Amino acid sequence: MRHSSPWPVHPLLFAGYFVLFLYAQNLGEVALAEVLPVLLASVIGAGVALILTGLIWRDLRRGAILVSALVVVFFGYRHVFNATAGLPVPTWLPQIGWLIFVGVGVLAAWRTRKRLGPVTRGLDLISGILVLLTLVSIVPHQFGQSASAAETTAPLPIVAGQAAGGPQRDIWYLIFDRYASDRQLSAAYGIDGQLDEWLAGHGFYVASDSQANYVKTSLSLASSLNLTYLDDLATRMGPTNDDHSPIFALMKDHVLGQFLKSQGYRFVQVGSPYAPTNVNPSADENPRYDSASDFAGAVYDESVIPSLARRIGLVKATPSRQRYYDIARFQWETLAGLVDQPGPKFVFAHFLLPHPPYVFDADGSFIAEEDGSRTVAEGYGSQLTYTDTMIEALMTRLQALPEQRRPIIVLQADEGPYPARYNGDTMNFDWATATPAELHMKYGILNAYSLPGLADPGLYPSITPVNSFRLILGRYFGTDTPLLPDREYTSRAKLRPYDLTDITDRLAAP
Repeated sequence: MRHSSPWPVHPLLFAGYFVLFLYAQNLGEVALAEVLPVLLASVIGAGVALILTGLIWRDLRRGAILVSALVVVFFGYRHVFNATAGLPVPTWLPQIGWLIFVGVGVLAAWRTRKRLGPVTRGLDLISGILVLLTLVSIVPHQFGQSASAAETTAPLPIVAGQAAGGPQRDIWYLIFDRYASDRQLSAAYGIDGQLDEWLAGHGFYVASDSQANYVKTSLSLASSLNLTYLDDLATRMGPTNDDHSPIFALMKDHVLGQFLKSQGYRFVQVGSPYAPTNVNPSADENPRYDSASDFAGAVYDESVIPSLARRIGLVKATPSRQRYYDIARFQWETLAGLVDQPGPKFVFAHFLLPHPPYVFDADGSFIAEEDGSRTVAEGYGSQLTYTDTMIEALMTRLQALPEQRRPIIVLQADEGPYPARYNGDTMNFDWATATPAELHMKYGILNAYSLPGLADPGLYPSITPVNSFRLILGRYFGTDTPLLPDREYTSRAKLRPYDLTDITDRLAAP
C-alpha cells in the first residue's frame, strides 16, 4: 500500500468537524464531557474506514477521498434536509444530490492519479479550516467556562431542628415539563384540565395560582432544588454570559439532596432524556433507560442512519421520537417499582411530559410520526391525557400505603408551554416583548402537594417552587428555612440565562 507524502488527514478532520460544529451551535448548554466521547468515536471510525479503503485501493490518499465523501454524507445528511425544510423542494431531490456527491467521490478516487498530492493537500486545508472555524468559538468559551467554574456558589446551610414529629416519610419530587395550570390549559389550548380536581379529591393541595419562578427548566430546577433564587449567581456570571455549567452544577449537587442524605435518606434519581437530569453523581441510585447523552443522540439523529433505516423499513419513527417514548415508559415503570421499596428515600424524576415531541396518544399508544393532521393543542392534549392517567395511577398506589408510610409528594412543572411567537425564533425571542397572555401561558404551572401528618401545612394558592421545600423541610425537619417572597424572573434570550428581569408585577394580574 502506497502512502507517500502527504499523509491524508482530511477524513479525520471532516469527522471531527461535524461533531465540533454541533457543539459550537450549542455552547453553554452542552458539557464538554458529553462531546469528547462522541468526537473520539467519530475520528476513530473515520480512521478505521481510511485504513480499510487504503488497503483496498492500495493507496491511502485515494482511499481518503472516498472516505471523506462518505463522512460528509454520513454526518451531513440531515443538515441538508433541515436547511431545505419549508422550501418548495421535493424530498427526493436532496437524496439524488447525495448520491451524485458519493458518485463524484468514487470517480475522483478512481481517476485521480498524478494530482493526488495537490488534491490531498487541498482537502486537508479545507477540512482544517472548517475545524479551526469551530474552535474560534469553542476555545474562548472553554476558557471562560474554566474561569467561572473556579468560583463556586456557597450552598444554603440547612440544619435540622425540632421536627414536627411522626415517621420519617419518603419524599417524592416529580417534575412534569411544561405542564400548564388549569387556567392556562383553558386559555392557551382550550383544554378542560381534569387533574387538579382529581388531586384535590384525593387529599392533595393544589396551588391553583402558582407560577414558575423562571422561564426555563435549568433555571427553575437550579432554584427549587437549592431553595433559593439565582440572583447571586446571575450577578457573578454577568448578563452576557452563556455558560450554563454553574446552573447544571446546582442541578446536580443541590441543597435538597445534600440535606436529605445527611438525614439518612437514600437519593434515587430516575433519569430523563434531558442531560442535566439524566444522571446525578450525587444520587445513590441513577436508574435510566440508556447511557447515551443528549449530544450523542443529536449527532446520531443528524446522521444518515435513521433516514436509511426508515427508508428500508427497519424502523417507523425517528430515533428522537422513539427515545422519548421509551424513556418515559421506563420512568413510569421504575417509579412503580420504587413504591414498595423500604425508605427513607428521596425520589426525584423529571419527565419530559407533556413537553413535545407529542409521541403519546391519549391511550398511551405510540405516535410514530406527525402527519400534519393534528394541531399543537391536539398533540399536547393527547399527551396530557396520557400523563394524567399515569400520574393518577401512581398517586393511587402511593396513597394506598399504610398511613405511617405515606410519602410527602410534590407534583410540579418547571415551566409552562412556550407561546407560538417564541417557537418562531427560539434563540432570540426577547421576553420583554411578551404579551400578558404569553407570560401567563409560560409561567402558570401545575403545583400540587400531599403532606401527610400535618394538621396545618401552611400552603397557599400562589406558592412558587422556590418555597416548596423551604416549607416542607421547616414543617417536617424543623429547619430554619423561612419562606421567601414569591417572585418570577425571565431571561432576555435562550443563551442569556443570567440576563434576568423581575416580571412579578406583570404576572400579578390574571
